[in-house]
Amino acid sequence: MILVVDANVVIAALIKNGKAREVLMSGKFKFVAPDFLKEETLKYIELIKQKSGITKDNLDLLMSLLFQEIETVPLSEYKSELSSAREIMKNDIKDAPYVACYLALKCDGIWTSDSDYDKKHELNAFKTEYLLTLL
Repeated sequence: MILVVDANVVIAALIKNGKAREVLMSGKFKFVAPDFLKEETLKYIELIKQKSGITKDNLDLLMSLLFQEIETVPLSEYKSELSSAREIMKNDIKDAPYVACYLALKCDGIWTSDSDYDKKHELNAFKTEYLLTLL
């Protein structure tokens, strides 16, 4: 199963050794994301450090391990779907690149905890709890 992974899931996996980290490190899925995922995650690094309570060196190592599980997709591979993605995500346009990746790569779903994906008939959005049942 190929899934686009949203930044909120990666941030959750960095903060806590819990369900999101278990799914991400399970090896059961192929994860892809727009090429700016790491940059977007780094915007929240101080919050992640504060909430996780782990040292900078350990956080750097954990980030490295988690990002080994995610293939980043260059804009050139999903740019053609951005217009459609913006229309689908018109209430939360910043998530359009994730949807564009989903459309362009014909992924099986998007893994997110963001409720803006709910009830979008054009998308298969999965929550962490559901993915845990597939492990």
